[in-house]
Amino acid sequence: MIQPFDYHGVTLEDGEFKRQFDEVRCFYLRIPNDDLLKGFRLRAGLPAPGKDLGGWYTGDVGHIFGQVISGLSRMYAASGDVSCRDKVNALLAEWAKCLEPDGYFYYTRKPNFHYTYDKMVGGLVDASLYCGNREALTCLSRITDWAVAHLDRTRKYMDVKTEWYTLSENLYRAYLATGEEKYRDFASVWEYKEYWDLYACKGDIFKRQPFSNEEGLWYHAYSHVNTLSGAGAAYLVKGKADYLDTLKNAYDFLQTQEVFATGGYGPEERLLPHEQLIRAVSVWPNSCETQCSTWAGFKLSKYLLSFTGDAKYGDWTERLALNCIGATMPMSPDGRVLYHVSYNLYGYAKHNIGFGWSCCSGTRPMAVADYDDLIYFKDAESLYVNLFASSTVQWEHRGAKITLTQRTSFPETANTELVVHVSRPSRFGIKVRVPGWLADPLTMAVNGKSVEPPTGAGHWAMVQRTWHNGDRLSVMLPMRLWLSRLDASRGFPAAVMYGPVVLAVRELGPNPSDKIDFEHLDRALVSSPGEPLTYHLASDASVLFRPFYAFKEDERYFVYLDPQVNNRTLPGGNVVLGKGPDIVCSPGWQNLGLYYASSNAQATAVYSFEGTGIRWLGCKYDDGGMVEAKLDDQVVEVVDQYGPGRDLPFCWERRGLAPGKHSIKLTVLGRKAPESKGVIVNLAAFEVLR
Repeated sequence: MIQPFDYHGVTLEDGEFKRQFDEVRCFYLRIPNDDLLKGFRLRAGLPAPGKDLGGWYTGDVGHIFGQVISGLSRMYAASGDVSCRDKVNALLAEWAKCLEPDGYFYYTRKPNFHYTYDKMVGGLVDASLYCGNREALTCLSRITDWAVAHLDRTRKYMDVKTEWYTLSENLYRAYLATGEEKYRDFASVWEYKEYWDLYACKGDIFKRQPFSNEEGLWYHAYSHVNTLSGAGAAYLVKGKADYLDTLKNAYDFLQTQEVFATGGYGPEERLLPHEQLIRAVSVWPNSCETQCSTWAGFKLSKYLLSFTGDAKYGDWTERLALNCIGATMPMSPDGRVLYHVSYNLYGYAKHNIGFGWSCCSGTRPMAVADYDDLIYFKDAESLYVNLFASSTVQWEHRGAKITLTQRTSFPETANTELVVHVSRPSRFGIKVRVPGWLADPLTMAVNGKSVEPPTGAGHWAMVQRTWHNGDRLSVMLPMRLWLSRLDASRGFPAAVMYGPVVLAVRELGPNPSDKIDFEHLDRALVSSPGEPLTYHLASDASVLFRPFYAFKEDERYFVYLDPQVNNRTLPGGNVVLGKGPDIVCSPGWQNLGLYYASSNAQATAVYSFEGTGIRWLGCKYDDGGMVEAKLDDQVVEVVDQYGPGRDLPFCWERRGLAPGKHSIKLTVLGRKAPESKGVIVNLAAFEVLR
């Protein structure tokens, strides 16, 4: 096993990680304590100065108070900024006054009981570990006694309302911090073995399970990755191999089936069967729950790095840091955060969500604090460099004090330099992660002299020697342009990458895929002088490629590309610009974000096109109904959108039309198959076949 530095001994230096860390730290320090405490005080009948924060905070929906305590506690440990510690201590001292005699602690009388308890446990554990707050453990004991007595233990499979299945991690952390068995025993109650074991035995998570009354065709993405950290904490406590098998198999499944080029995952917050995921980038506007997805991915990867010592798990932390949370804008003063981000083929722009203090405003400070804890790892004989970021780490090895300073502009440059300072000459290893995206083998030089480091099964390049004060280890990390495909067996959709960096396209018109020579990216894209990682098309200088993290709010972009995309038209005016008339929907249709839907008999959708065929995309549901499909005013079929589940794939097409202009008309019939629960039909997109 290897270990992170647990937020101690690592200092972020000038660079994007430090800039974002400082911005987030200052944002949360500025929130008035009275505003954060107001609801607790009102519920307890105490004087409650301050303002309502509004949004989810005042509404007590997925309450983030515990996560604010966690984030500031970790930031204090990472930065040494006593303002973070003092705010944590002041908030907890006042919050403790609001605890009721039986341990009831929530913001209101109508909270999300399981979810909020979990976040509060994590906050109190972190306040104790990182701020030395002794009262935190007293409060932790009191609220846990209340939870043991009152939390509903129904444990419904896939229950996204309570997310009970995330509780075990922080309770196991409480046991590890205190040694009190009640936390270990209560953690065991909330283990999600039904789900974890599907990964442990490499089962199909989307197959109907005997313990569930529902077709497991999708899962809430963030919480069903977050729960895996419960298996990680259980492995720390119990050491059973099946927990580690769960983590390793889940990681491999996510990387091959669910994760986008950015490292993000979860279109419309769902883990989906792979074919539906591929279709989602053509249909659904929201692709990733940015802050929360990053936090769950960071934790899972950190557990695996620590347990296995395999550097391959660091690749995900890098992609998430650069392209996911690292590609977000600052929060708005009223608590609005970049919640969802889109990789839709039809283009999008970044926006902070329209309401304040969502769950992502709780995970944001914790995830950003984790930059500090993901750069370096250690064991008894070596220092490990996982992320390439300007930083310093201090380490004691056999009585010697060692400082390693990393100087780099990565990813804008393809190198990093590690400068060693030692109190006396010391023999130890420096191991550098060998990324999966390398264009050519990694190279190293010590004090300007090339070395050939061995690279073992753990994907680390190691230099072991007696290090002297001022020694320099230079590392070259060759990068190239390449395509990250959603499915390795097919060409598209695909994202353009440079090393680990997603290069999104700035284009005000339609998706520019048909202009790009994907087979010869190195010739099709021309580097822009003086602008790192920025390119334009050789054939059209107005089409610009640059890092996704560089795009600002309201600036339109395309992450995924597909030469066929401009043959598709979405309802409601979301058509590809310049590609023909809109789909004309009569009254009676609703825009549900994922698609247009209707249960109103005689509601119609009409689309005119030019080609030799047409494809209608949507979903089958257990309440699906029937629709009449006409081509050129001739009824060709009555189509049934019933399916024995939710979000099942649906694709209807007609080929062999004469070249030229045609029209398709869908008419809702208000009828259904006997087994269907309803008469709803849906339309996600039309795709013209030529």
